[in-house]
Amino acid sequence: MNSDGRESESIASEEDFHQEHDSAGVYGTESAGPGSTTSESASASKDEVKEIQRLIGRETRVVQRLRFVVIFAMLLVAAAVTTATFIFLANEEDSDFENSFDLYASTIIESSQFSASAIRGNCNDFAAYVTSTALLMGAEWPFVTLADFEIRASNLRQQTNAIGVIIAPTVEETQSKEWTSYVLQNGGWLGETLFNAFSPYIFFFGPPTEEGGSNVQLGGPTPYSPVWQMDPLPSYPIVNFNLESYEEGKKVSQLAFELGEGAVTNILENNDLSGVFPAVTSSSSSADEPHSTFTAPIYDILDKATRKPVALVHVFLRWNIYFSNKLPEDVRGIDLVLENTCGTTVTWELVGKDAIYKGRGDLHDEKYDSHRVTSSFDFYDDLELASDLGACLYTIHLYPSSALEDEYKTNMPAILTVLVGCVFLFMIVAFVAYDGFQKKRNTKVVVNAARSNQLLTSLFPNNIRDRLLEPDDSKKARNSKSPFLNNNKGQLRSFLDGDYEDRREPERPIADLFLGTTIMFADVTGFTAWSSEREPSQVFMLLETLFSALDVLAKKRRVFKVETVGDCYVAVAGLPEPRADHAVVMARFARDSLHTVQDLVKRLESSLGPDTGELGVRIGLHSGVVTAGVLRGDRARFQLFGDTVNTTARIESTGERNRIHTSKETAELLTKGGKGHWLRPRNHLVQAKGKGELETFWLEINDRNGPVSTTSGSDGTDIWGDAEVTDNKTDRLIDWQVDVFTRLLKQVVARRNVVKESSSLRNVAEEVLLWEAKKGTTPLSEVKEIITLPEFDASASRVEEDPENIDLGDDVMQQLRSFISTLALMYRKNGFHNFEHACHVTMSVTKLLSRIVMPSDLNYAEGSSVSSAERQSDSGSNDTNLKRNIASTLHDHTYGINSDPLTHLSLVFSALIHDVDHTGVPNATLIKENNALASMYNQKSVAEQNSIDLAWQLLEESQFQDLRKCICATEPEYIRFRQLVVQAVLATDIADKELKKLRDDRWNSAFSQVLREEKPIDTVNRKATIVIEHLIQASDVAHTMQHWHVYRKWNECFFRECYQAFQEGRADTDPSLNWYKGEVAFFDFYIIPLAKKLKRCGVFGVSSDEYLNYAIKNRQEWQDRGQEVVEEMVNAIIKEKDTALEQINEDTKELASS
Repeated sequence: MNSDGRESESIASEEDFHQEHDSAGVYGTESAGPGSTTSESASASKDEVKEIQRLIGRETRVVQRLRFVVIFAMLLVAAAVTTATFIFLANEEDSDFENSFDLYASTIIESSQFSASAIRGNCNDFAAYVTSTALLMGAEWPFVTLADFEIRASNLRQQTNAIGVIIAPTVEETQSKEWTSYVLQNGGWLGETLFNAFSPYIFFFGPPTEEGGSNVQLGGPTPYSPVWQMDPLPSYPIVNFNLESYEEGKKVSQLAFELGEGAVTNILENNDLSGVFPAVTSSSSSADEPHSTFTAPIYDILDKATRKPVALVHVFLRWNIYFSNKLPEDVRGIDLVLENTCGTTVTWELVGKDAIYKGRGDLHDEKYDSHRVTSSFDFYDDLELASDLGACLYTIHLYPSSALEDEYKTNMPAILTVLVGCVFLFMIVAFVAYDGFQKKRNTKVVVNAARSNQLLTSLFPNNIRDRLLEPDDSKKARNSKSPFLNNNKGQLRSFLDGDYEDRREPERPIADLFLGTTIMFADVTGFTAWSSEREPSQVFMLLETLFSALDVLAKKRRVFKVETVGDCYVAVAGLPEPRADHAVVMARFARDSLHTVQDLVKRLESSLGPDTGELGVRIGLHSGVVTAGVLRGDRARFQLFGDTVNTTARIESTGERNRIHTSKETAELLTKGGKGHWLRPRNHLVQAKGKGELETFWLEINDRNGPVSTTSGSDGTDIWGDAEVTDNKTDRLIDWQVDVFTRLLKQVVARRNVVKESSSLRNVAEEVLLWEAKKGTTPLSEVKEIITLPEFDASASRVEEDPENIDLGDDVMQQLRSFISTLALMYRKNGFHNFEHACHVTMSVTKLLSRIVMPSDLNYAEGSSVSSAERQSDSGSNDTNLKRNIASTLHDHTYGINSDPLTHLSLVFSALIHDVDHTGVPNATLIKENNALASMYNQKSVAEQNSIDLAWQLLEESQFQDLRKCICATEPEYIRFRQLVVQAVLATDIADKELKKLRDDRWNSAFSQVLREEKPIDTVNRKATIVIEHLIQASDVAHTMQHWHVYRKWNECFFRECYQAFQEGRADTDPSLNWYKGEVAFFDFYIIPLAKKLKRCGVFGVSSDEYLNYAIKNRQEWQDRGQEVVEEMVNAIIKEKDTALEQINEDTKELASS
C-alpha cells in the first residue's frame, strides 16, 4: 500500500515536471529559434536535472512527514494491541479461575445437599424400621433389643458416612428397677467377653439395687434416656449412660420430639460422646475435629395420628467426611465455612481429596468475599418450624484461596505481550528498512522517467507522447474475456462450490480452458497386494483415512481435488481460480501428501495389521494447459481433459515409491519461482507410453520441520488422541496383535456373561492347571478325533451385551501386552518362521473367520427355506421361533465354528504361537541331528509340539493369572481352549506324511457321502474339527493363495531361510536346484487341493473362491517365471554376501591401519 502511494506521487511529480518544462519551451524545437546552439541544449539539460532534483527534494519532504505519521501510528497501534493482549489474556485467566471455582463450588454444594438429604432420609427410615421390628417382636418399650441391630446400624453408617449409631429408649422412673434387671439379663448383644468386661461399669439409675452390686450409680432427670444398643462397639463403657444428663443430647431430643422428625445438634468438638467410637479414637486428629449428632425419634406405632415417642436413634456425624473427596486430586485451595444459627462457625480447607480442619471461626481470605458461593445444608423438611423451635440451621459458604488462584495465574500474558511487542517492533524496523529501499527506488524511477520523457519529446510530438504515456484502455478492453466465457467461469465456480443449478440449454456445456495448471497423480504403492490379504472393510478404512487426510491438506493449500480412481488421488492447482504459483503450491502439497501417507500407514498398522506400514505412495506432477468442465448427465462430474492429464499419469507410473516425480515443464516453473533447489535431475530419460523419452526430475523439498497435521476432526481435535507412532515394526505388530486379542477377549467375556456352563464352574485361574499334572505326555497325544463345540444359544445371542462395552480391566490389558511381547521375543530371527510371519498367519485366520456368517446376525431374508407366510406372521412367539430356527440352521451349516467366540480366540492364539522358537530347519533335520527336542517328542511334529509347550508354559506363569482367567474362567472352557490350540497348531505340520494321511482320512470320513452310525451332533463336531485344521493350514500358507507380490515376498523369505540352513551345513541339498519344481509340485499336490477343500466345506463363502483363484494364478505365474525368480533370489543372496565380505575387509584394513 505504501509503495503504491509513493509511485502515484512520483507520477504526479513527473506530470508537474512536464508542464513546467513545456512552458519554458525546453521540449519544443520550434520555440528554440534558429539561433539555438549546442550550448543552449546543454544548458537546458542542466536545468532539467536541477528541476528533477528539486522535485525529488519536494517529494522527499512529503514522504518523510508521511513516514513519521505512519511510524507514530504503528507505535500507537503496538501500544494498544500489546495492552489489549495483556488485558485480554489476564482476563481470560481470571475467567478460567472463576469458572473453575464456580464448577468446583457447584459440585461441592450438590454433593453436600445430597449428603444432608441422605442423612435425614436414612435416619428417619431407620427409626421407622425399629418401630416396625418392635411391633413384629411384640415387645414393649423400653424393653426392646434388636437381634439384627449390628447389621442394620452398619448399613446406616455406610449410607450416611456416620461414625456411630446409638439407640436410647425412654425409661420412666417407675421402670428403672425393671430396666436395670433387663440390662443385666440382655447385655449379651455386646458379646460375652465384652459384656463381662464392661459389666462392673454399667451405669444404673435411682437407688442401688442388689442386681447393681458394685456398678456405677447415676441419678439425674427423668425420664431417663439410657444408651442401649450401639454400633460399632464402644472403646470404653457407656452402656446405660443417661443421655438426658448431656446438655446437647437433652436439647436435640426435645427438638426431635417436637418436630416429629430428626434433628441435628450444634457443632461439637472435644466435649461430645463421639470419642467412644473406635473410628475416632484410632485417630488423634479426628477426635479434635467438629462433630454433630443427628437424632431421630422412634415411636411405638407407625400411625402418625396416635403414635408417641418411646426412644431415640442418635447418629454421630464427623463433618469432615462430608467435605472430603469433593475435588480432583490436583486441585487445592478452596475454603469451606460452615456456620449455623446457633452461633457456631468452623472452617475447612479443601485440598484435593482431603478436607483439612483450620479451626473455629470464619478463617477464609477476605479478599475473595466477592467470589462467595452460599448454600444451605438442609436437615429439616420444615425449616421455618425448625427455626422457631430453636434448631441449628446450617449454611455452607465457599471461597477460593490464593493457592487455587495461583494455579491459574501464569506468566503467559506477560510473555505473549512481549512477543506481540517484538512482532510490532520487527514490523516497524522492517517498514523503515523497506521505506529506505523504496526511497532509493522511487528516486531512480523519477530520474529514469524524466529521461524517458525527454527522449520521447525529442522523437514524437507532444500529443503522441501523451497518448503513449496514458493507460491504453482500449487494449484492456480487447484483452478482457467475452461475456460468454465469463459466464461459463462463474457457472464453473458455482458447480465446484455446490451451488450450481443448470438453467441453460443442454447444448451449452460448462467448460473452460486453463492455461496454467499443475496436476498431481498420487498412487498408493503395494495396495493391490495388500488388499488381497484384507477384508473389504479394512480396504475401505485405509483408503478413507488416507484420502480424507489429503482432502484436509488440499483445503489448506487451496488445491482442488478432482477425483479418486481406485487407490489413485488426482488433484490440480491453478483452477478454478488461476494462480501464477500453481507449480510451487502443488509441489508443497505433494510434499505434504507424501509425509502424511508415510505417517498414517504406520499409525494404521496397529489396526489394519502387518505390512500396512510398508505401504507407500508414488506421486507424479506435470504442468500445462487443461480443458476443465462439468461432464453432465447421470452422476455429473468435474473433469480434466487434455494431454497434460495423460502426461501426468505417465509421470506418476514411471516414478518410484515414496518419491515425487516431476516433468520438465513443472521443473521449469519451479525454477522460475525460485525453487530450483528443490529439484534433482533423474539419472536417465524415462520411456513413457505414447510419449517417448522424457526428461524428468525428482522433487526433494528438505524444509519440512515436522509432519503436517492432517488427522484433525471438525472440532480441531486429533482423532488419534495421544497415540504414538513407532518406527519399530515389531512394536507396531505387537500393537495390532493386542488390538485383535482385545476384541476377541471382549466377545468371549460378553458370551460368558450370558451363557452358564452346565459342567463344573471350578475356577482354573488360581489352581494348578489341568495339563500341569500330565507329566511325561506330549501335545500330540492330546489330538482328538472330535472336539465338542458348544451348541448355539439363540436366546443368549439376543441378550448378549455389546462386546465394545466390555471393560477387560487394566491388569488384563497389561498382561496381554506383556504376554504377546514376550512371545515376540521367543521367535527367532529366521527368514520365514518369525514373528512377522506369525502375524501374517493371524491376519489370514481373522479374515477367514470374518467370512463365516454369524447366526446371531441373521434376518428373515437369509432364511431361504422359510415360507413367506412364516415371514409375514405377526405372532410374537412365531417370530421368536422363526429367528431361532434360522440361526440354529446356519449354526449347523458352519458347524458351530463361528458361534463360539472362544473358538475364534483359540484359532487366533494358535496362529500367534504356532512357530514359537522355530529353529529355521524342518523337523526332519532336527530328527537327523538327534536334537534333544526330537527325542522329547518321539520324532513327531517336533517344532510344533515345542511351540505349544513353550507358549503354554508362558501362559501358566503367575504373572499372567488375570489373563488366563479372562480367557478361561471355567474348567470346561479351559479344556476346550487347550484342545483347540493343540489341534490347530499340530495341523500346521504338513511335512509328516503319516499325520497328513490321518488328517486326509478324517476329511474323507467327515465329508464323504457314506452315512455314519453316530449322533448328529457328533457329525457336526467332526466336520468342525477337520474344518478348523484346514483353516489353520490355509492360513499358514495363505501367501500362496494371495496376490503374486505377497506370494513372492514370503516365498523369498522361505527360500532365504532354507538357503541359510544349507550354507550352515544343516541341509544336504542346495535348495535353488529343486526350488522351481518343488513349488510347482507344492501347488499341484497341496495348495490347490487345500483351496478346493475350503470351497467344498461351504463355510467360507467367497473367500474360498478367492483363495482358489489366486492359487491357480500364482501357480501359472510361477510356471512362467519361476526359474527366473529363483535365479534372481540366488543372485541377490550372493550379492549381499559379497557386499558383507567387502565391508568386513574394509573394517579389517581400518583396524589394521589404526
